[in-house]
Amino acid sequence: MTRAKNQVAPPAKLPLLITESADEFAVLRAKLQQEIEPNGIIEQIYLDDLAVIVWEIKRLRRSKTGIINNAFRSALQSLLRQLLLTPSNFNRPDTEWTADALADGWFTSQRTRRVVLRILHRYHLDESAIEAEAIRLCSSDLEQLDRMLTSLRLRFDRVLRCVADYREALAKRMRQSSDRVLEDADVLRLESFADKKSA
Repeated sequence: MTRAKNQVAPPAKLPLLITESADEFAVLRAKLQQEIEPNGIIEQIYLDDLAVIVWEIKRLRRSKTGIINNAFRSALQSLLRQLLLTPSNFNRPDTEWTADALADGWFTSQRTRRVVLRILHRYHLDESAIEAEAIRLCSSDLEQLDRMLTSLRLRFDRVLRCVADYREALAKRMRQSSDRVLEDADVLRLESFADKKSA
């Protein structure tokens, strides 16, 4: 069975983590294939590169959210320890324990969640304070991910430029070849005409 024009076989080894979907990658690749319409092996290689780069960009964006979500418990513990540690209970050993218990309960109990919200409200804070603390706690990881995303974006732009340059160079070569063929055809016609006249 022959492959339809521009249809490119997927790479043999997919760049997927065990939590990622081969079907989703195939859909992404198919959309890129439809957009780029690769011709020939060189453009197929570029298509594969683009698919992997876009997939990695999507993965890192998801990871940023996951890193912040993973830091929520620690952020809430830190915030509650600061808020519960007042001059009147500075030496009480159960302050940290209380903050930890409230942070755990935030994820499992609506009642505990309301208690935490009241504590936050007392200091004119809301859930965004937890988000801010979570981001602060993992800021170095997020900064590293941002650098990785910037690098991937540069690679993405470079591959697109390579595709454009390749197509432009190919079009130029085809133009030059067709011009040569047409010139050769004109020369042959002239020579043939000259031969007939001299005969």
